[in-house]
Amino acid sequence: MEFLPLLTLPDGCKDAPLWFVFRGNALLVAAGANGYRLPQDDTVTALPAPLRRHVLGLLDDRACCSAELNPEAAPPPGHEFLTLRALFGRFDEALLALAGRAFQIIDWDRTHQYCGRCGSPTQLRDHERVRTCPACGLSVYPRIAPVVMGLVRRGQDLLLARSPHFAPGVYSAIAGYCEAGENLETALQREIREEVGVEVEDIRYFRSQSWPFPHSLMIAFTCRYRSGHVVPQPDEIEDARWFSVDALPPLPHPVSIARQLIEAGAELIRGETHETH
Repeated sequence: MEFLPLLTLPDGCKDAPLWFVFRGNALLVAAGANGYRLPQDDTVTALPAPLRRHVLGLLDDRACCSAELNPEAAPPPGHEFLTLRALFGRFDEALLALAGRAFQIIDWDRTHQYCGRCGSPTQLRDHERVRTCPACGLSVYPRIAPVVMGLVRRGQDLLLARSPHFAPGVYSAIAGYCEAGENLETALQREIREEVGVEVEDIRYFRSQSWPFPHSLMIAFTCRYRSGHVVPQPDEIEDARWFSVDALPPLPHPVSIARQLIEAGAELIRGETHETH
C-alpha cells in the first residue's frame, strides 16, 4: 500500500474515509474474524463531536483522517479502545503504522494548544502541519525524538541487554535517545558505552522505523565490538551479555525494528559460518 501525506483532501474522493479515532492514547477498533479492524464510516459519524480531527492523507487513493474523542467517551457496541501496543500482531501492519502517525499528530495538537514561550493560544496553519503563536510568532511542528539502536557483534556472538520494563526474559539491542548536538554515530557510541561499558566500531546503517511511543524515530545500526568489559548501567540495564546466534533469548515483538535487526544480524552470522564449513 502507498501512502501520500496531505493536509487537505482533494476533490473527488469517492470512498468513505479510513478513520483513526483515539480516546487518549487508545485507538477505536472493532473485532473481526482475523483480529481487529477500523470502525466503519457510519459508526464514526454517529460518535459525539470530536475534540479535534486532522486529515492524514491518501492510502491507495482512499482518504485517511484522525480524530480524538472526549476522555469519557464510551465505545460503540461491538467496539473497544485499545493501545497500539495491544494491537501488535492483531491488526494490519500498514494500518498500524498509519495509526502511529495519526496518534502522533493528535497528541502534538492536543499538547500544543498554548505557546510554550508566552502562553498565548496557538493556531493551526493551512499550508503546513504547524501550530503558530500569533502573539510572539513561535511555531511548533510535530516533534520527533531520534533514538539510535546498535546491534554489537563480537565474532559469532551478539551483545543483547534487557531493561527492567521489558517483558520477562526478553532481551534486545542497545538503544537510547540522541542528545542535542550529537550526530547519530556519536550518540550510538555514547549510549553503548554508558549502558554496557564497551566501545564499538564499524558502525553501519541498517534501517529506520517510526515508533509512536510516544514520538520516536528508531534508527538502527550494526557495529562491531572494539574493547571493554560488559558492565550494565545501574537502574537502566537489568542484564547484558553475549549470546550465540544459536542460543538467542526471547526477543521483542516481530513488528519492532529491534527484532528485525537482531534476526538479520543472526542470519548473517549463520550464513558466514555455513560458508566456512
